[in-house]
Amino acid sequence: MKKDDVYVDFKPHQLVLYIEQDDESYGPLLTGSFMAKNYLDDYFEKIEKWEKSLREQLKKGEISPVYYYMILQEYGEGDLASRAGVSKRKLKQHFKMENFKKLKLTRLKKYAEAFDIPLASLFQLMISKPDESDKISIKQMETDNPYFIISKVELA
Repeated sequence: MKKDDVYVDFKPHQLVLYIEQDDESYGPLLTGSFMAKNYLDDYFEKIEKWEKSLREQLKKGEISPVYYYMILQEYGEGDLASRAGVSKRKLKQHFKMENFKKLKLTRLKKYAEAFDIPLASLFQLMISKPDESDKISIKQMETDNPYFIISKVELA
């Protein structure tokens, strides 16, 4: 391939490709990523919508925090079961709030360690706007799920 075939003008995500030069030798070309230029925004938009959908399911008590974090952190069921020290069958039961609320503190701690989050994060969700940090207040909102609250960080 020649330079005109592969060059993409996209400064935020650069990569080096070795291409055929005009003198028929091969050399490096610093170019942008075609995938990042054309599809990265769409990918992040879909991830954001998916996370909001999961958050709404969590607020309603349709899913447990175990399922929420497993999906967000892109764990497979087998991987999470192994990290938390449970069988896949037990793990799937913990995806439902009626079973999650019966878990003992030691099991909850193992899930928190597997997700690398504080134990309290299994019971609350922090929402913030990272670009403004002068004066903030934290509001906690109840949900339909009595075992889960949402903490929202806002400007005071």
